[in-house]
Order: sequence, then C-alpha cells, then structure tokens
Amino acid sequence: MSARRTSIEPDRVSEEPMDDPHPFRTDLRAMLGGANLVVLIIAIAGGVWGVFDTLTDAGGDRPWGTLSIAAPGIYAGWCMLEIAWKRLSQVATVLLRMVTSCFVAPLFVAVPVGVVQAIAVAFPGVRQAIDDAAAANDDFHYWWSEGLGAQLALVPGAGYVVGMCVPLAVVLIIVMPVISLRAPRIAAEGSHLEKVEPVRRDAATAFVFVGLGATTLGIGLWLFGDGGSIVEFPECVARLLSAVPFGYVMWDEAVWLIGVVLVVLGVASMAWGCVRVLIARGRAAAEEPGR
Repeated sequence: MSARRTSIEPDRVSEEPMDDPHPFRTDLRAMLGGANLVVLIIAIAGGVWGVFDTLTDAGGDRPWGTLSIAAPGIYAGWCMLEIAWKRLSQVATVLLRMVTSCFVAPLFVAVPVGVVQAIAVAFPGVRQAIDDAAAANDDFHYWWSEGLGAQLALVPGAGYVVGMCVPLAVVLIIVMPVISLRAPRIAAEGSHLEKVEPVRRDAATAFVFVGLGATTLGIGLWLFGDGGSIVEFPECVARLLSAVPFGYVMWDEAVWLIGVVLVVLGVASMAWGCVRVLIARGRAAAEEPGR
C-alpha cells in the first residue's frame, strides 16, 4: 500500500504524503550514512590517534592528545552543521537533529575511543610505555598521573560532554543564522515572528538570529581572549594599534576585542529585529477593522 493519505474536502480530493512515523530512527540512519559516515570514521580515527599519542606525551606538549576528547565534538558538530544547507519544511527537523547531535552522536565516537583505550592499557607493554614516559619527566605524566582508572573514565566522559556542547554552539552561531537568511519562514516558525507579515518578518528574523549567533560567538571570544570589562575597550584598541607598526600583535587581546565588537553588534541586531517585530505588529493591529 502506498504511504500516502487522502484528504476529502467539499469539491476537492487531494493526496498528501504521510509524515514520517519514525523521525528519530530516520534521523539516526541519516547520521550514519554518506558524508556523515566519513566524518564519523575520521573522528574515531583521530580520537584513537590522540589516545596513543597521550601514552608517551608525559609533558602534555603535543596537541594531538586533545583529539581523544575533542573527537566526539567534531562529529556531533558536523551532524548539526549539515542541517544548515539541507532543504527544510519545518523547524522540527532542526530541533530533532539538535537532540540527536547533542545526546546520541557523541556516543558514536566516545564509546569506540574509550573501548580502544581500555584494550590498549590492558597490555603490559603499553603500561610500561606510560611509566617510562613519566620517569623521563620527573615522575609526572600530564595525561596518566591520576591513574589508569581515572583516565579510562575521563576520556569517554569528557569527550561525551564536549560532544554535547559543540552542537549547541554550532546551532546558535551557524545553523540558525544561515536558516534565517535562506529560509526565514522556517526559522520564525512557532515564534512571535511568525505573526508578522512576510516582508517584514523575513528581515526581522534575520536580524534576530544573526544577532544571536554573533552574540554567542562574541561571548566565547570574550571569555577566551585576554581582556576585562568593556570599559577597557578604548585602551586595548589604542595599545593594539600602537603595537601593529612594530609587527607585534597580542593575539589574546585581539581575540577579546573582536569578541566585544561581536557582542555589541549582535545585541544591537537582536534589539533592532525585536523593534521591527513590535512596529509591524502595532501596524497590523492598527489596520484591523473596528480599531
């Protein structure tokens, strides 16, 4: 039997495709196919590479060890990112992918990496390599000094937490701003923006979600960079400009400055979008008959 339903109305018979009865299963299947599967394999390989790199990196000087924790976030972030260019019919698709990317996708990487790590340290030669690296570094090992059990729990646990957070950042900074520009009706679905007439709604939606993305990214850069309150902004700009002619740039301050600018512009954009909504709804209410 064809998976279609027939709706009968006066003087009209139309056929509409049935909704997917198993959207969660379908989304999981999509996350394990095509380009997503390639990214999954690469993420697992990177995480395993990071695990083996930690064995001899007693000083924690090499960056590859962080892949053991970051790999779940790479795959989960990609799963969320691909929604930005997919054809969408409703915002529920975005919300469903956000749930699966945050709670399920990290497991596909964190669990295999954790299993490989547990199998690796079961071999005496691997444990000896850890001890030898620590002995050559004044009996300290950046990754394994807390003990085998702690590290075996830390890598998959921390990787899963990172994997949960990355899709949230991706959806706020990239996905929703992109959707608000290419499909504003979808981004506005279910919100007060939906009640505004289409012409004004599209612009207001873009202002709100692009502003939200800029603000989120700005907060991250603000915290990551080396700077204080916004009151210090003019002083930091002057110091940065005076250092540029000498070929010297303090990147931590530069990152902080960019973060401050993004936060200010993002908040202004969101505020203007909300103002446009209020103005449009006020005009619509004034034009209603009997008012």
